[in-house]
Amino acid sequence: MTEFRWIRLSFADVFGTSNSLQIPAGAWQGAVDNGVLFDGSALEGRARLFESDMLLKPVPSTLVDLGDGLGRAVCEVVTTTGAPWPGDPRTALRLVAERVDELASQWTGSVELEFYLLTPDGAPVNGGSYFEDVEDVGSVVTRNAADLLIAHGVPVISAHHEAGPGQYELDFGPLQPLELADALVLAKQAVRHTSREAGLLATFMPRPLEDHPGSGLHVHQRVDGLLDGEVLTEDGRCFVGGQLAHAEGMCALFAPTVNSYKRLHATFEAPGSVMWSHRHRAALIRVSGSGIEFRGADPTANPYLLISGLLLAAADGMAGELDPGAAEDESAGGYDSHPTESRYRPLARSLDEALDQLLLDEVLVDGLDSMLVERLVDGRRAEAEAYRQHVTAWERHRYLSDS
Repeated sequence: MTEFRWIRLSFADVFGTSNSLQIPAGAWQGAVDNGVLFDGSALEGRARLFESDMLLKPVPSTLVDLGDGLGRAVCEVVTTTGAPWPGDPRTALRLVAERVDELASQWTGSVELEFYLLTPDGAPVNGGSYFEDVEDVGSVVTRNAADLLIAHGVPVISAHHEAGPGQYELDFGPLQPLELADALVLAKQAVRHTSREAGLLATFMPRPLEDHPGSGLHVHQRVDGLLDGEVLTEDGRCFVGGQLAHAEGMCALFAPTVNSYKRLHATFEAPGSVMWSHRHRAALIRVSGSGIEFRGADPTANPYLLISGLLLAAADGMAGELDPGAAEDESAGGYDSHPTESRYRPLARSLDEALDQLLLDEVLVDGLDSMLVERLVDGRRAEAEAYRQHVTAWERHRYLSDS
């Protein structure tokens, strides 16, 4: 450990926010063997209620060199007796992967991570558009973040300007469940770091600008035997059927904030109903020769819980032989999602509604630790309540002078 002076022990709270504790490099082996004591109530995020002594156990294979004598390692949380604590999101995903091992051992996911780069006054850094060939500070920030990730072993395959002004996308190559979730936590840190260095603000809000596209986190799933070219096999249909069957329950995992529901339903590019397609970009799941793309998630999702939900839902579909029905392959202009249609199943339109649906989904709730679910729901309920009590500029403009 002579190349490091300090090592940052990184862990995610219930909302997927990255936290860390730094130790001198000389304490590394002791941390690996015995863990490092810390206040585990930090895992509750904004729902922090009480002190709870826990241990951080670094995963040695995740140790990377951040430069200037600083290392970083991903940690799991264990009890003071050394037992895994399933209230830790990373531990939760590992336990889910072990529970559905036949599926999880074959599952890989590639992602499209979208975000906006804004000036200090909140304006987009440029007026670029989809794949625009623009070379400016936004391009440099995005490339620098990609370079950091590549140096840390994350397979970044491309970076480009997205549809909104100042909106960018990083694309990762396929990773297994835990590695993908770890990479997403690190990616948000890298983007924020390079943007701060340039005097910019990076935001992963699902819909930061009212009149422009939202930011998504599209997950391209691959498992051998699910596709024959672009056609779903019998197992593939059950895989998709499971994720559609549990879509309403998963909504609180893939769209976990108040702002998430200003992205869903809002534009053609963001799904609003439970359907699958081969080419319809408003579909929740899109199937192509490159994989099974889940399009509902946004970058505020806790990646450990998002991937846990996708695995649990798909495994249930394959075990129960759930059929997804026919693909909705109409053109964008031809699809009518009127609620009277027998096949129309809308996704939640609010965070509260999504949380209610999560609690009704026995497969998801039973697949995750009850303490983790309780803390997630309590924290997000508090967020929804705070939002309900906030008087917005829109309300004042609309109603202030009414009599």
